[in-house]
Amino acid sequence: MTTTSTVSAPPDRSLVRRVTWATWSGWGLDGFTNQMFPLALGGIIATLGLTTAQGGLATSSALIASAVGGVVGGRLADRFGRVQVLVLVISAYALFTGLTATAQNFEQLLIWRTLEGFFFGAEWPVGAALMAEYAAPERRGRALAWIQSAWAVGWGLANLAYALSHAWLPETVAWRVMFAVGVLPAVVALLIRRNLRDVPNARVQRQPRQRGAFGELFAPGLRKCTVLGTLFGATGLASTYALQTWIPLYLKEERGLSVSSTALYIWFMIVGNWLGYVLGGHVHDRIGRRWAFTLFYLGTAISGFLFMAVSVQALWYNLLLAAVVGFFVSAQASGKGALFTELFPARVRGTGAGITYNVGRGVAAFSPALIGWASDGIGLGGAIVAVLLVCTVLTVLFIWLLPETKGRVLD
Repeated sequence: MTTTSTVSAPPDRSLVRRVTWATWSGWGLDGFTNQMFPLALGGIIATLGLTTAQGGLATSSALIASAVGGVVGGRLADRFGRVQVLVLVISAYALFTGLTATAQNFEQLLIWRTLEGFFFGAEWPVGAALMAEYAAPERRGRALAWIQSAWAVGWGLANLAYALSHAWLPETVAWRVMFAVGVLPAVVALLIRRNLRDVPNARVQRQPRQRGAFGELFAPGLRKCTVLGTLFGATGLASTYALQTWIPLYLKEERGLSVSSTALYIWFMIVGNWLGYVLGGHVHDRIGRRWAFTLFYLGTAISGFLFMAVSVQALWYNLLLAAVVGFFVSAQASGKGALFTELFPARVRGTGAGITYNVGRGVAAFSPALIGWASDGIGLGGAIVAVLLVCTVLTVLFIWLLPETKGRVLD
């Protein structure tokens, strides 16, 4: 099979802006719907009569499905184009978000969360490949980081929905309303995606006897990047999930905070999260991927340990620390869009990014379930800290085994 696109002039600025905001809106929707689940988890457990372990399993099932979705979405984007696949993915993602609100038992919840996770996973590599191909090499880190900053905005809207719904409705009803509202941002994202097209200036040729995408990714030339990138993605995301999935329930159960107090902590984390995305991209472009990831993952581990394991009663200190945790979590995440697209040539870029990020996400999905299981023995805070510290050591090791890709020109 031979696929060819011809070289053309660089896209006009209005098209670049439309691509930027379309991709931004997609990640914002991801942040909105994905972060609703940890916030709603307490109400879901109470309504459906679940155990903490079942809550962790529901979280993990969506993340495992996202691994498959990421690979499938990336492969379809390489085969049929980025924009076309994005529209399909976001439509399905919104549908299953809405259906989550109808769950009557654990089995139904598991089905809808798994299907939602599949399409959630497909969103990331497709959007990352599209934006990376439009961005200038010297600004790719900050461009992808800006796109990913939409996650913090979506998280903020989810927190607002959480606070308002729980102020007006009982906990057993509020979570259903939150997921029903999760359908609405998809309409905006779909409207913004109108009149977009894939980047026109790449030339990709595949000869009849050339390996397929998966064969090429695991051939000697790209195997190291594929395997190490996936391990890096897995351990890095496991540390992130250790914090983001369980912090709302941790604040409620071990700190004894009310809904409004928990929301206040989350607001400070969201502010730090947004700043981490925006500023982190500049750091990645300035000092390179290896040093930036090392700095930000160590910062995540230290601030997360202080937040969970060091008891200080002063409110200002805890709120400031929540913001610092949010900053480091997103600052390390801000470089992944650039790194995972820079590791691979155009013909397998979507598939490669889908494997490294989303298979990594699938492996990392065991982190919430492991924490839920271990919390019975060492407490929720202790389980979070243990997973966080182990994953940080492994993540820093893997990034130094990968090549430095700062400033790499994409084909």
